[in-house]
Amino acid sequence: MGIRHGRLLWVLLSILALAAISAEAPADKSALPSFGRDTVLVWKVNNVSYDYSLVVRIAEFFPDRFLEWEDTQSQGTIFMPNRDLLSARGFVNSNLFKSGQDVRGKDATTLWLSQQIFRDLKEKKKIKWTLDGVTGVLSYSGDDQLEVEVNRSPRILPVIKVKDDRESERWFLDQEDNPLLLRLRVRNYDQVLASITTDKANTLRWIKGKKLENPPK
Repeated sequence: MGIRHGRLLWVLLSILALAAISAEAPADKSALPSFGRDTVLVWKVNNVSYDYSLVVRIAEFFPDRFLEWEDTQSQGTIFMPNRDLLSARGFVNSNLFKSGQDVRGKDATTLWLSQQIFRDLKEKKKIKWTLDGVTGVLSYSGDDQLEVEVNRSPRILPVIKVKDDRESERWFLDQEDNPLLLRLRVRNYDQVLASITTDKANTLRWIKGKKLENPPK
């Protein structure tokens, strides 16, 4: 009886130890907190002769996307309706970033792929799209990872890598409902997402008051 009791006690302690280890296991480092109002995204940009930061603050993430942006010289706002976030076949690099203006996207997105383009890339590997108003080909070129600071702690994020027929390379977050641009490389231009902040309030600087209460539709 003593030996049997000892074995049962050992098994029970082993189960409890495994349960404790599982409970203390670190969370999936690729998991991101949800984006919403006051989320701040910062890209570091290197363009050979100068470096700067592009800062984006989100006023509305879903169902539409309404954001303000600024760099060292200018600022503005961009609105992308839900239908474009879901199914637009176009993407723009900078045409929606107009200094001092409130700009509305039309049949195209920026900084995020549409969910339709994301799905097509994953399934077909090569698709037609419109880049800055010009029809071209976008090809899936593989998976990767990128370390980004998320709420002041490093996270390893999963990436899909794509190339267009202009030899530009883009890395997007491998997440269908949030295919965020993580990196853009075009010849001597390199733009990399450096940080994501979702846990601070009142970050918006220009989208306030009536503009915040009654966003575009």
